Amino acid sequence: MTISRITFEIYRAGSLAATFACSAHAVLLQVARKEEAVPLEGYLARFVHLLVVPFDNLGTAWPILPIYTSLILGELYKGKVSFGHTVGNGFTLLWAGLSWARHLSQKGIFEFKVLPWIVAGSAIGLGVFAIVLGIRKKDKALCEILGHTRFSCYFIITFYPMQAGLAGVGWSWPNMAAILIFALPCWFLIYLLGRTVARFVQ
Repeated sequence: MTISRITFEIYRAGSLAATFACSAHAVLLQVARKEEAVPLEGYLARFVHLLVVPFDNLGTAWPILPIYTSLILGELYKGKVSFGHTVGNGFTLLWAGLSWARHLSQKGIFEFKVLPWIVAGSAIGLGVFAIVLGIRKKDKALCEILGHTRFSCYFIITFYPMQAGLAGVGWSWPNMAAILIFALPCWFLIYLLGRTVARFVQ
């Protein structure tokens, strides 16, 4: 695989995240003015904490293990992304969003927070959108982005600790910023690892 091809894949897989990051940029700047500034290593620490905290015990790790399995198998054995892959990822996002909404609905009115519901609603909406897009077989370029398991699995894995209300993890703008900051680097790393391991497996 040539360097130009790898570069093209990186930009294509990250274009949607870049759009989302730009739209959230103004909000993050406004919040950053009100909150204490977090250095880059602070964002990295928050990001790593979001990844490892579900594995504190089997009970909290169990719900997220299928997502890790889907990510690994998808990167190893998926060839060219198809409309069917987009539909599959859409159902993954839809299921995660519905599960989060169910969990949030069981909380009392005094524990109500807007941001978790926005994330759950976004997952549901994006999942339905991906399913419809894949079934209609329209907009192939967008389907190739939504069809990558690294796109849906990344956000499900990183949002899970906050949505599930795991101990020591709360909803905060620095956590949201950490997820956005490391989205593209993680997709790039997952892509490289997936292609490298796939060569040995296949």
